[in-house]
Amino acid sequence: MLKEKGYLGGFIALIAVALLVVVVLVTSAQGQSSGQIGVVNMETVFTQYMAAPLFEARDEMQAEYDNKVENLADEEASQLFMEYQVQLETLENEYSNNVEAAIKTVAEKHGFQIIVDSAAVLHGGIDVTEDVLEVLK
Repeated sequence: MLKEKGYLGGFIALIAVALLVVVVLVTSAQGQSSGQIGVVNMETVFTQYMAAPLFEARDEMQAEYDNKVENLADEEASQLFMEYQVQLETLENEYSNNVEAAIKTVAEKHGFQIIVDSAAVLHGGIDVTEDVLEVLK
């Protein structure tokens, strides 16, 4: 019987510690959740900031490729295509990095810990799409 009381006391102490941990975590989470969440419409950002220059670069590279490929062997044409592909990906990464930096700037300005794509949000959040586009200008 004494052993059972020892186990029961240890079990009660364990439950008390677990409850204390839960209370601390909930209190901590509540303190953090009082901040607002920003949302940005990435489709709009793509359309208004990235699409035109990327499509223009793609079209220019395609025209250059078409002019040069006529006189090249298959292997050389393949190599040239890969070079243009790398250039286009580099340009796309540059624009994507600019968007990420703009989002970070807007998040710091508004005190947001998080900004998510509005396509992932069913309800709520503060739309900062125009702020992001303004930073990108």
